[in-house]
Amino acid sequence: MVAISIAHYTTDPARIWWHVAYQDLCYGPILVAAYWFGVPGGVATAVVAGLGTSLHFHNEWESNTPFLVAEYGQAVGFVIAGAVGGILATAERRATRRHEEALAALEAAHAELQKSHEQLLRADRLSSLGEIAAGLAHEIGNPLAGVKGALEIIASRAVTGSPEQEFSALASREVVRLEGLIQEFLRFARPHEPRRSDVNIFDVLDRVVSLISREAMDLGVSIDVERTPVLPVSIDPDQMVQVFLNVVLNAVQVSHSGGRVEIAVSTRDGWLAVDVRDQGPGIRPEHLSKVFDPFFSTKKRGTGLGLSISNRIVLGHGGRIEIQPSNHGTVIRVLVPLATPANTARSPRPAEATP
Repeated sequence: MVAISIAHYTTDPARIWWHVAYQDLCYGPILVAAYWFGVPGGVATAVVAGLGTSLHFHNEWESNTPFLVAEYGQAVGFVIAGAVGGILATAERRATRRHEEALAALEAAHAELQKSHEQLLRADRLSSLGEIAAGLAHEIGNPLAGVKGALEIIASRAVTGSPEQEFSALASREVVRLEGLIQEFLRFARPHEPRRSDVNIFDVLDRVVSLISREAMDLGVSIDVERTPVLPVSIDPDQMVQVFLNVVLNAVQVSHSGGRVEIAVSTRDGWLAVDVRDQGPGIRPEHLSKVFDPFFSTKKRGTGLGLSISNRIVLGHGGRIEIQPSNHGTVIRVLVPLATPANTARSPRPAEATP
């Protein structure tokens, strides 16, 4: 606008068509102002342009009444153009915003459907593997009981310090280990319904910490529980002890000596969130989709059932487990409803457990 005004006042009044052209150029700034600032910006710029050009034309061509009337009409056209341009620009921005919101909603729905599909596939695999595990546990458990009895007879008759006693004791320890593994199979295959009661979550966490405090001490890892006051939660305390025992024990075992495992409790929209943060190397991206799969483990002596069992227990409580990798370890978030699942709203979306 400033450049156009300078052109008006520096051009010879005799070149009237140059002045008409300058006036037409005013539509550019008016439409730009309307696009950026809507109707107020477009109309304000149009009024300034109209007043400026009208005063100039009136001073220079006062005697040319038909020309002045035409140019005054042009000034009115400026205002109309600014108003219409502002209305169209505002409508276009609103339409763009609606499209962006619709696209975001579609992307969120797609992500939700994808996650539900993955959970259904995992549930189907868990169901099939659970049946297989139950059958294997039954078929192995009976002969294993016979082997255990035979070893006890051999050990009772062996001379103290003899090879027979040494090897029977070794075999008995392995039988006990196999029995423990079978019990894990059965817990995985036949999880019982939660026996709910209103529980202070810190009572559960204190039990877990006391159970693994010795191993944490041997590994040089400390466990810190952040005691933020929260409401009681309706859970099966024994099952949730098993969940947090698996999660916290994994965190302790992957943390380096001198490291720390942090446990933080919070509530959000009717949900209880327990975050277990370790200082280990983190979970490799290609393993993220497998951590809840039965028998998947990166440990040399791991069964790969701990997190699978924990996940089934939490799902049975109407919650879920999220994994949040970071550059300094991993955060395992256990979400359970503060109320029973029947009275709970839709499960919250993750900050996802994301790769």
